Amino acid sequence: MTRQDFLQELRFALQGQLSQEAVNDNIRYYDNYIMEEVQKGNSEEAVVERLGNPRLIAKTLIDTKKQFGRTEESEYYSESYRQAETGKGLHAGYSQDKGWDIRLGGLKLNSWYGKLLLAAIAIFIIVIVANVVAFLLPILVPVILALLICSLFLGGRR
Repeated sequence: MTRQDFLQELRFALQGQLSQEAVNDNIRYYDNYIMEEVQKGNSEEAVVERLGNPRLIAKTLIDTKKQFGRTEESEYYSESYRQAETGKGLHAGYSQDKGWDIRLGGLKLNSWYGKLLLAAIAIFIIVIVANVVAFLLPILVPVILALLICSLFLGGRR
């Protein structure tokens, strides 16, 4: 089955059961998923086969809607999905082949350059904290020593 056949069958099964916006969101989601997997080197037929029967997917989506109705969670999902589509906000997706794909805007955080950027940020924060401690240490050590000496002399008189 091709991508177009899969999407057409899914649309047909969802039509009339979900709102047009929900049908379009689901079609767009599966279309993007298939295209991303093809870009990763998988064949279109293999991706569609892994997804399974589009009528079963449609039934699951319809049953989920009937069970939970239109809730804040579905609106949140739609908004977070739109943010992920436009490249805004933090987005995480899972692929069976490659595991988690974590993105911040257009930057893929679990790639080598994303990890390098996170390491650079962590080092920057450590350097800032170390400089603050190095600045305060000459002031705090004499104060702490003075307090300890005072407590030794005055501690026995209670």
